[in-house]
Amino acid sequence: MLEVRVRKRLGDFSTGADFVLDGVGITALYGPSGAGKTTLLNMVAGLVVPDEGRIVHNGTVFFDAAERVFLPARGRGVGYVFQEHRLFPHLSVRNNLLFAPRFCGRPYSRSFFERVVALMDLGPMLGRGVGSLSGGESQRVAIGRALLACTSFLLMDEPLASLDARLRDELMGYIATIPQALGVPVLYVSHAEEEIRRLADRVLIVEREKETRLRSLQPDLHGPGCEALRMPQGPVGKG
Repeated sequence: MLEVRVRKRLGDFSTGADFVLDGVGITALYGPSGAGKTTLLNMVAGLVVPDEGRIVHNGTVFFDAAERVFLPARGRGVGYVFQEHRLFPHLSVRNNLLFAPRFCGRPYSRSFFERVVALMDLGPMLGRGVGSLSGGESQRVAIGRALLACTSFLLMDEPLASLDARLRDELMGYIATIPQALGVPVLYVSHAEEEIRRLADRVLIVEREKETRLRSLQPDLHGPGCEALRMPQGPVGKG
């Protein structure tokens, strides 16, 4: 279970969150650019320190302003996939993947490594250099590396934004299988309705007003409830 109750000042506005997520699935953070989606993801990851509030995962306190507790990112067991793959160009695909558990202090498990490689269809490219990979292949490796670092949950910040329509469709097929295949909950940031409709089990709408409010929704993403996914209107800014 992930409990997030935080607030952060960002220039001329504040972003805040108050929600609890339980169970395995894909939770989408949906809203326009500048609403604070990435900032919220970074607070959960430990890359941004909230001004106030509390973040707890399965009884482990990641952040508590009142108690002055802050667990660094490396200790949170979070896998993070960015828009850019951020692979190490001097390492092979295999060594990029093997770096993840070493960095996070997770014991290496050959069986889990093989499960991730099979799930993301990485076997044929393990011996290749990063420079030889296509955009879609590089992002699959990045997702695999994040999964191998993950002991709590997977964060994905618009991982398909730089891909064309064919590759986005292909990658969504891989992403959709992660929660059930590996038992890993996913927090997924996007402002693309197509991705939300196809991937999300539940949605947190991020709207920028004077403060960003998040409300947990469970709409039928193929029925009338998908009206809840309309893009919020209003000024946007950095965040």
